[in-house]
Amino acid sequence: MANKGDHSILVIEDNPGDFALVEEFLLEQIDAPLISHASNYKEARNILSGNAEPFDIILLDLSLPDKTGIPLILGIVEIGQNAPVIVLTGYADLNFGVKSLSIGVSDYILKDELTSLSLYKSIVYSTERKRIISDLEASEKRARSFAKQLSDALEEDRTRIAREIHDEFGQQLSGLKMSLSSLKKNAGVHSDVVPIIDAIVADVNISIQSLRQIANELRPVLIDKLGLFAAIEWLVSDFEKKTGVSSRLHVDIDQPSMNKMLEINIFRICQEALTNITKHAEATMVNIRIENKYNETLLIRIVDNGKGIQSSALHNPLSMGLLNMRERANLIGEELNISSSSKGTIVELIVNINGKEDINS
Repeated sequence: MANKGDHSILVIEDNPGDFALVEEFLLEQIDAPLISHASNYKEARNILSGNAEPFDIILLDLSLPDKTGIPLILGIVEIGQNAPVIVLTGYADLNFGVKSLSIGVSDYILKDELTSLSLYKSIVYSTERKRIISDLEASEKRARSFAKQLSDALEEDRTRIAREIHDEFGQQLSGLKMSLSSLKKNAGVHSDVVPIIDAIVADVNISIQSLRQIANELRPVLIDKLGLFAAIEWLVSDFEKKTGVSSRLHVDIDQPSMNKMLEINIFRICQEALTNITKHAEATMVNIRIENKYNETLLIRIVDNGKGIQSSALHNPLSMGLLNMRERANLIGEELNISSSSKGTIVELIVNINGKEDINS
């Protein structure tokens, strides 16, 4: 009995007998399928490029007069408007079948084993798989959009808090310092009190420096005034000063322009990497290189000579430091690679710039 439901199907097959058999199988299992036929790659390309709506499924013979094998699969997948592609072939090559699945084919069926039921099952499974993948992609897109909004909100809060710390508390402490200085100069102050005032002023100076440090860590003022690369130079210098770990920084002179959100996420990844080194690595040296590769990719490489990260921790989804870096890289759609051994850890961020003067996050 035929199954109800419309299916728009493109059959790419040069053998008239094989096409007739496939058509018969489709009519046996599907009620009124919409079948289009192409006998070579050129015809298939014209049909696919001229079709406003994507096909529900594409059935592809691997041996066409004008294209065969892997190049044929790649060509159809590229122009197929994301329609599932089921390969029908007379060649029982398991390795080729596995490889074809890895480059975008939904299923791989031998013609000698083809039946109306096996073909229909493959069509149903392939279309359902496509629907599930589309739903997952839409869900991931929504999650990434939410993550971006959350990241933006957090950065706005960091900026606001940093400004309030710097402006409000900083000004209050500066005012207190001025009052103490005035009190010290007051003729009525006993000489025994002067050392106490000096000690309080010294404590106030330390507090002012601490506030500036906290404000800078929340939102480095350099990233807004001078950009990402100046902020990373400050980050590395501050890291070396705090930890005593010898730190070498190389930055290419050719520095691409980027929008603030991308700059901030790159900065946060570098900040998290150095924080992890401080907490766990027991390193004595860190090398940071920022290179503009042919004006196509920005490569940021952070290498330490510490004890490395255990494999269980490296792949632990609950490892917060690594998770934060990976999430930020995922948020801006860039590639983050982390490798580790007993000789140290390498964190590599690859940012695709493609010669653009401005990079959107």
